Amino acid sequence: MAERRDSPVTGLIVGGVSVGLAAALALVLATKPAKAAPSEEKLDYLIELLEVLIPGIAEMVVGQATLNQLLQQWLALQGVEPGIEVTVSTPWEAQEPEEVFRQEVREAATTLNGDRMIRWTRGKRILFKVESSLDQAVNIQLIGNIEEDMGLASNIAGPLACAANANISIGPAWDDWHPYVGARIITGAAPTTGLLTIRSVIQE
Repeated sequence: MAERRDSPVTGLIVGGVSVGLAAALALVLATKPAKAAPSEEKLDYLIELLEVLIPGIAEMVVGQATLNQLLQQWLALQGVEPGIEVTVSTPWEAQEPEEVFRQEVREAATTLNGDRMIRWTRGKRILFKVESSLDQAVNIQLIGNIEEDMGLASNIAGPLACAANANISIGPAWDDWHPYVGARIITGAAPTTGLLTIRSVIQE
């Protein structure tokens, strides 16, 4: 799965601005035209400012206050009242899928842990894709923990059934966030053929 979605972020809540970008903006602001300057001069100044700002958006890491201050200075030059709401659109992109379980399950009435937990400290959302060619249904239970430890992990909501020879997707709700997330497999009747594969995808 590869998903991309633009999400409007209300207010200036981007990470900030790098030192290099801040210095470049400060230099441009220092050469700002006077209010009485001709419109052509102000337009040239605006173009120069945008040429500095736009390429630097990708470098925003720290210093939100610095960027906000510089933007407010620029808005003041344009005669805009302070306190204007600034909106920044950030792309939501999925990482490459990671395999967390792949076995020819043959046990009856048992619980199996995935091979590992996924670190979900920076992602917005996480999705688990279950692909089963088993000839028996199994239940998939998402688990979460504050550290990478399956043994002490807690259940996230309830289990979801995956029928024989079926595929399902499971994603925890926003309020079910855990720093580490994994999957448990719960069997009833013992499968005699097939393979169970679980992969996860984090959206940043």
